[in-house]
Amino acid sequence: MVASLMTTSTASQVELNRAIRASIDNCDRLIEESYDLEFREPADTRLFLLMIAQEEAAKAFLLYLVREEIITMSREVGRAMNDHACKQLVGILLDYLVAKWETIAELDEQIRYDLELGDLLPQDVGSALEILALEKVHAWRSGAPIWVEDPNYDRMVLKVSKGAIDRRKQDALYVRLSKTGAIASVPGKIKPEEANLAFDSVNEHIRFVDCAAFGDQGQTSIRFEKVLQALQVVFGSCDKAPT
Repeated sequence: MVASLMTTSTASQVELNRAIRASIDNCDRLIEESYDLEFREPADTRLFLLMIAQEEAAKAFLLYLVREEIITMSREVGRAMNDHACKQLVGILLDYLVAKWETIAELDEQIRYDLELGDLLPQDVGSALEILALEKVHAWRSGAPIWVEDPNYDRMVLKVSKGAIDRRKQDALYVRLSKTGAIASVPGKIKPEEANLAFDSVNEHIRFVDCAAFGDQGQTSIRFEKVLQALQVVFGSCDKAPT
C-alpha cells in the first residue's frame, strides 16, 4: 500500500516568494545586528545570532526547493523548516554549493575534484542530503527510515543530525546542567575567530540563496545541478515509499 504523503496545500508562487524574501531579509537583519557585537569578547552572543541567521538561510533554500518543485511541500517538510538540526544539515549542502577559492590553483583543484566525483556527491554532502530526506522527513512520515541496511553516513554529519551544532548554539547562550543538576557548560568560551568564520559562512549562504531565488541568471554550476537532481531523486523516493 502506497503511503499517504500527508501533503499540505502548497502556498502560491507569490506567497512562497514572500516567504523566501522574508527569510532572506531576516537573515540579513541578524547579520547586521551581529556587527554590534563584533568587538566583544568572548563572542558567544555574536555566534548565537549568526547561527540563527544560518538557519534562516537554510529555511529560505528549502522554500526555494518547494517553489521550484524539487521537493513536495508536506507536513514533514514544513516540520523540517522549523527543525534546527534539519536546517543545519541544509547548511552542509550550502557549504558545498558555495564554491570557495582565492587562487587559480585552488579553482583548478575544485574542478579536478568535481570531475573525479562524476555524478557522485562528497560523502558529507550525500550524508546530509540522505539524513534530511530519509532519517528525518521520511521517518517522521512513516515512523521508520527507508533503509534496509544501515547506511555508512559521515560521522561528523551524523553528529550534526543528532544536535551537535544546536548544542553548540545553546551552550553559547545558556548554562547547561547535567542530569544531577551540576554545571555541565557555561557560556563565555567562544573565540572571535569562530564567530568570524560563522559570519563569512552565513554571508556566503544567503547571497547564494538570494541569487538562486531572485537573481536574473539564477544559479548554474555542476555542483548545483548535482545537488538539485539528488534532492529530487531522494525526496521522490520518499514520496513513493510504502509505510
